[in-house]
Amino acid sequence: MSTSVYKRPAPPEPPARMFRPRMVQLAPLYQCNLACPHCCVPIEWPDRLDIPTAVRFLEQAHQAGIGTIGFTGGEPFLYPEFLNALTARAAELGFRFDKLMTNGVWHRDAEHATAVLSDLRDAGFSGKIGLSVDKFHGMDIEKLAEFCRVTRAVFARDTILSLSYASRAPNKGLEPIKRLAEALDGVVEWSKVLGRYLLVSDDFTMTACWNHLATVERAEELPGDSWDGTWFEEDYCEGPGQALIVNPKGEVKPCCGFASDLDQLTIGNIYTDSLEQIVQFARNHPVVGTVFRDGLTAIRDEILARDPNALPGATSNHCYFCWYVLAKGIYAQTTGKLELLPEHGGSQWAKIVAEKGKTALPLLGDDQGPKGCGSGGCAQK
Repeated sequence: MSTSVYKRPAPPEPPARMFRPRMVQLAPLYQCNLACPHCCVPIEWPDRLDIPTAVRFLEQAHQAGIGTIGFTGGEPFLYPEFLNALTARAAELGFRFDKLMTNGVWHRDAEHATAVLSDLRDAGFSGKIGLSVDKFHGMDIEKLAEFCRVTRAVFARDTILSLSYASRAPNKGLEPIKRLAEALDGVVEWSKVLGRYLLVSDDFTMTACWNHLATVERAEELPGDSWDGTWFEEDYCEGPGQALIVNPKGEVKPCCGFASDLDQLTIGNIYTDSLEQIVQFARNHPVVGTVFRDGLTAIRDEILARDPNALPGATSNHCYFCWYVLAKGIYAQTTGKLELLPEHGGSQWAKIVAEKGKTALPLLGDDQGPKGCGSGGCAQK
């Protein structure tokens, strides 16, 4: 007697491009001990993410096949109980840790920093501590060097720290990094292999990651023109944009750049929406869906087709372009689609979902699509 084994049909191939988040990045608070003039984060917000709600969202992300977590702010070390709780649960679930961003000068003294960092290590944090070292911080380099030494000692890794700096070009704005290198008996050199600067000493190997500075929010008053005459290269936000960024109000964005706190990019709220709803909302979203499916150039082309003089010029900074056309209402003038956007809070995309219907595109980890980065389901950049 022969028996046949039923084989489930192979799932359909997903579209070449779509919003397919592979990382959760949590900003537990926006409060900070610094007030940098180039910062686009509203540090005046008093909100703090609720720990049980954030843990529930992290568990949903795990079930959906998302396997990477990072932390940002504000200054996240001002809310250490959040970092420890989410780190412990993420470690239990097998998440890979990305960066925990900090200014590195939040601590009272070396003893304070040692205690806080030891708790984070014991909770299971295995990622990198990312230091924002910009010429706008006006930070105490000796205190920052103290933080570096304590972090190196607590985690016992020469690569535990990485650096981030904002400037007009990768070779500009390095002055505070060079001062830090001097304080740590190190040097700053260009790596042809990595295409980045490195701070290297006997105890440290730090990669310096450049962020394209632009005149947004507080930085609108800074000198310099972000319209540099060259158009950005299309990347469909496949880099940091393929993420679920959760701000202190629980709002979820697909962006960690200049536009991250614009209401126009809110795709849900972890207090009221499930992860599945949030991803579906994003794919139906008049801006987000377009950027990940057709690219930011599609939005640029729509704007220029309506009015060739709608923009001051061309910019090589795609994040600045996105912020500008949304913050100044230029894309809304072009399409009228953003009239659907209500005030933030709650399941704000009910109108969009009702009008367009639930998308048939698969979520990470469901039976119809890719299983996430761990299973090779999404492209690595």
